[in-house]
Amino acid sequence: MAARRLWQVPLHSIFERALHEQRRALAGWCTGLAVYSALMLALFPTVRDNQSIKELLGTYPKAFRSMFSVSDFTTGTGYLRGEIFSVTAPLLIVILAVLWGSDATAGEEERGTIDILLANPVSRRRVVAEKWAALVAGIGLVSAVFLAVLAVGGPLVQLQVGLVYLLAVVISTALLAALFGTLALTISAATGRRGLARGVTAVLVVAAYLVSSLADLVSWFGTIRPFSPWYHALGVDPLTRGFSWHPLVLVGLTAALVLASVVTFERRDLAVS
Repeated sequence: MAARRLWQVPLHSIFERALHEQRRALAGWCTGLAVYSALMLALFPTVRDNQSIKELLGTYPKAFRSMFSVSDFTTGTGYLRGEIFSVTAPLLIVILAVLWGSDATAGEEERGTIDILLANPVSRRRVVAEKWAALVAGIGLVSAVFLAVLAVGGPLVQLQVGLVYLLAVVISTALLAALFGTLALTISAATGRRGLARGVTAVLVVAAYLVSSLADLVSWFGTIRPFSPWYHALGVDPLTRGFSWHPLVLVGLTAALVLASVVTFERRDLAVS
């Protein structure tokens, strides 16, 4: 029954089918992230130029301020960094990517539809490549909606953050999500186990965040910080510095993982029904 429902939509391409399968999830994530962003922007006027809040933040423990990038909520840049881009928004987009990536091939195997898919005149390489492309397109769509809300709503609340800096931080966030989503896809392609892909990737996401955010407090974290994808995405503060070479590290790692996922999926014995 599940397989029949799956193929009610004509297969023009695996890319199109993958996006079609995720259309409701994408709509939900876009709506949720847009609402969250709008609410956060609406709260900014209550803290803008508020000296009392600035003094209060100065009393917070250094570990707390370092972990959550809390330095100054009274400016647009400080507010976005601490309230939106420290953890919440990047984590939401990463979660979307990991869930999607882990389901891309392992989900097909667990649902028993992988044999139906491969019965078509398509190679395993094409399956992985187009499913990955759909994942990136989905991340791009959610990120575009996110950016649009910030770009339109920012001036309304006098956020005073330039569009170039918003572009830099949103693109860095999207690349971070694409990397971890691709990692989940690679693990699922290599093992056929969706839960394992999600679990391992989740651990690495948390580890990358902690290493990047606590490097100023834990000396040996500072030594390994350059190995943290979170550092190359958001630890270099794109909201203040704009575009840099650091996101290219994420692009390179993602490309290597895509290649690994193609190779492992081509060589592995699949669980077919």
